[in-house]
Amino acid sequence: MIVFRHRKTGEAGYLSHIDAMRVLQRTMRRMKAEVRYSAGFVPHMLTYTTTPLPLGVQSLAEYFVADSPLDNPEELLERFNASAPSGMQADFCAVTAVNPNLAAKVTASLYEVNSEVKISQEVLEILDMQEYFMRQLKKGQELEVEVRRKIFSLEKEGNKLYMTLATGNENLRVDSFVQSLSRFGVKACAGDIVRLEQLVSVDGKFVAAKEILQ
Repeated sequence: MIVFRHRKTGEAGYLSHIDAMRVLQRTMRRMKAEVRYSAGFVPHMLTYTTTPLPLGVQSLAEYFVADSPLDNPEELLERFNASAPSGMQADFCAVTAVNPNLAAKVTASLYEVNSEVKISQEVLEILDMQEYFMRQLKKGQELEVEVRRKIFSLEKEGNKLYMTLATGNENLRVDSFVQSLSRFGVKACAGDIVRLEQLVSVDGKFVAAKEILQ
């Protein structure tokens, strides 16, 4: 298995999950990487990703896995970047014996939010709350949902807010959460959010997903 950590920035941040997958699979074809296909009437390339981002949110840490027998990470990283669009370049490549199943193992993401105004200290008071409600669109309906247990950390630095939020099965939609912070004076939209890393819990602590691949 080949695992790439790639960015999704600039115009690539506005690609849907399906379109981004198509770009990545075309990249594998351009670099002439041998990738296994499924059996059946309509074979498809065996590739995997982690939890997709809302449209417009940027990322420096998207993970893409391809079922391939190739085993030279340095060469594969060079070939990937020579074939991928500029907004989806990779900075890390690993080879694993089996599918690392990152979609199941990643349980949180670290985000940076760039607000138009200085972040208020009041935002950090969310961590002292027993409950935190926000509006979220579910199946076409806007609902009030309680999400406090999905907020792991909040830190501020000037106009920047750093947040560790739940990802995966317990996913907290980051753009909806940031929109809810307008009650504290935060002025930011999806395009002002960057996913810095995807995290895995190891011995009760969060570590970057790439750490379990090395």
